Amino acid sequence: MAFLRNVMRGLARRHAADDKTPDLAGDTRAPEAEAATYTQARNEIPGAELLESRVETAELGPLAKLPPFAPVVMSLVRLFDRDDVKIDAVASLIESDPAIASELLAVANSPLFGFSGGITSPAHAITLLGIERTRSLATALAMRSRMRGAPQTPVVRRFWTHSMATAAIAQEFAAAFGVPGGLAHVAGITHDLGRLGLLAAHPTEYVRLALATYNSEGDIRAVEQAQFGMDHCHAGALLAKAWGLPKALCVTVEHHHEPSANRGLPTLIHLSCRLADDLLFQAIRHKDPRDPPATIAACAPEAIRGGLADSVETARVNALKMIESLDF
Repeated sequence: MAFLRNVMRGLARRHAADDKTPDLAGDTRAPEAEAATYTQARNEIPGAELLESRVETAELGPLAKLPPFAPVVMSLVRLFDRDDVKIDAVASLIESDPAIASELLAVANSPLFGFSGGITSPAHAITLLGIERTRSLATALAMRSRMRGAPQTPVVRRFWTHSMATAAIAQEFAAAFGVPGGLAHVAGITHDLGRLGLLAAHPTEYVRLALATYNSEGDIRAVEQAQFGMDHCHAGALLAKAWGLPKALCVTVEHHHEPSANRGLPTLIHLSCRLADDLLFQAIRHKDPRDPPATIAACAPEAIRGGLADSVETARVNALKMIESLDF
């Protein structure tokens, strides 16, 4: 467990130096207060805007309280189903949403990507970033906007850091699984969509559930099933289908906690999610983190395990860099 202990010490030093990350020791004291704050923030969205942004179906039920991403982002994500995407088409999409365009330019000019600055147009940014990274970044910005619109509570922040860490790890390992890096990154960002849906649908109850500590990740899903009639994987699958996400993302959202011997996207996200937990980027606390090499041995195809183990530290550093650069 030496690797894990070193990671824990490093994160503890970072947490002590950066008070943006909340001290979770007292999180369990007031779930009702946190849930009330979340509900109030959502209710402050203008009624017409909220109604226009919702997807409501009988199957979704109360999950419909979680509106989908902005139309521009949804269009970009759906382009994963096409092989003939052009930069000018993506640029036109980005430019149609001034908020997304301005945020894209701000991040493209930030140290996260190492450009020297001076990127002044979405078309220029997309040319430098490439379509894959542009889609990934737009999805990350959409998720950040969703989290920024919610109150800055420990539960919301943990969901954010877990998703971003999973995305960074998946992107680092994507080539070994034969998955495009951009698709891996977007799948990591969206894999826990169901947690946000359950939080929107049942604020008080889900905050209370999320602030507890469990013996294993499986125990968390069992409690979700018992309380809400579905776990976050099923909830996410309903949302992904209703929003019209590409099939690859729908399958991954639904099956990201199921181990498989295949090298496909669900296996990559399953491994990346587990490693995010091992590196203490847990969305909901459980007592079953492992040393990353043990998780790789258990969850990755045998032929690629050695290369993945050598890349864990790089993935961890990239995760921290991404979380800090896209913080809210």
